[in-house]
Amino acid sequence: MGRDRTMKKQMHLTGFMIYCPAPHMIMSWVYPREKIRHQWTEVEYWVEIAQTLERGKFDLFFFADGWGGGTNAASVRYAIQFPNSDPLCLIPYLAAKTEKLGFGATMSTTFYPPYMLARKLATLDHVTKGRIGWNIVSSIAKGEARNFGMEDLPPHDERYDRADEYMEVCYQLWNSWDDDALLMDMENGIFADPTKIHKINFEGKWHKVQGPLTVIPSPQRSPYLFQAGQSDRGREFAAKHAECIFAAATGTRQMREFSDDIAARCERNGRNPEDLKIIWGAQPLVAEDEREAQARQREIRERIPLEASLALMSGHFNYDLNSLDIDKPVGDLKVPGTQGMLEAYTKSNPNITLREIASSYLSGNDGGPMIGTASQVADHLIYLLEEGGGDGFQLTPSYYAPDYYADLNRMLIPELQKRGVYRTEYGEDTLRDRMNERASRAGMRAAE
Repeated sequence: MGRDRTMKKQMHLTGFMIYCPAPHMIMSWVYPREKIRHQWTEVEYWVEIAQTLERGKFDLFFFADGWGGGTNAASVRYAIQFPNSDPLCLIPYLAAKTEKLGFGATMSTTFYPPYMLARKLATLDHVTKGRIGWNIVSSIAKGEARNFGMEDLPPHDERYDRADEYMEVCYQLWNSWDDDALLMDMENGIFADPTKIHKINFEGKWHKVQGPLTVIPSPQRSPYLFQAGQSDRGREFAAKHAECIFAAATGTRQMREFSDDIAARCERNGRNPEDLKIIWGAQPLVAEDEREAQARQREIRERIPLEASLALMSGHFNYDLNSLDIDKPVGDLKVPGTQGMLEAYTKSNPNITLREIASSYLSGNDGGPMIGTASQVADHLIYLLEEGGGDGFQLTPSYYAPDYYADLNRMLIPELQKRGVYRTEYGEDTLRDRMNERASRAGMRAAE
């Protein structure tokens, strides 16, 4: 069947942040200093971002997260995704300040017991009125494991095996109430039918859970399911469980290879490939003219020490890059962390050096058509989806986040709307119905 690459459908856009000083663009917390109104520690900062994204009709305000960090001097000195607070505590407040914007929370199948996670996310789905999504991760860093009483993480493939079983527990918990179990019969004083609420009595290799879930069925019944693994095992997990996959690529050839591979895996799992959305990472920098955009990008890059970029990459790859010669080709280096992000560079340029990767990675952008006027950037985004496949982009700020997204709203969003590839108003109320036009409830599949 494959995936439809034409722009007949609407482009999805999500905003990417971490509850920290700078999500990916190092030093963005101080640039441009003269325009900063709120610091990341102030809730007003996050409210302004959320409301700006909603004005731009973004699908989602996505929060990446981690459970370690601060163990090396560079990460502390340059605030490299450290410190980072818990976005689960922030999302309910932001949901109360918005009406349509979805929210994505990252939670680990390695560290959260499945009952606790299923209960938290069902509660958040109620609080947000059906606007919550879960980014499923199994974690990648030894430092995270040591914060939870473990010497190290389980091996890579075992983490996914555990996560497969973990998902089965969650599906069963979210379905432990029949659709008509809740009666709310005030006249007869009957709250719910006990015959329609069920223990799950799950016993697997790694998990043993009795149930039922203590939360009534939520608007979506389960959170909308995201996943970002790019390894072979990660892709297989996404094809089985996810409704949307976050991906990285450096050109349309890599995008085509990835989207075709995901489509084939979906079909092998009995799924329509169109039910698994692909959202590509991007960091467009838009200005009134190309010269201004290029000048701003140069200024941003000049502020960032190479040491800081290497520290960020070392954390993502779970590999000490300081042990390598930064001016020699990286080759087929294997890392225990996010191998797919590294290969996004090495597959497009087998001779690329670590210095060259760091120069691009530190700003999340290697220049070219992603930097320019709204018309130029819109042309390129549409071209990428038509030629490479996928459904939209996750946009990461390269400078003070409230202003970055406001600039996109002012320049890029109207250009996309003018071309008919981006919504002018929100439609469906729940995140799942908005993201997956077929409303397939793919995340509930295994429990039905």
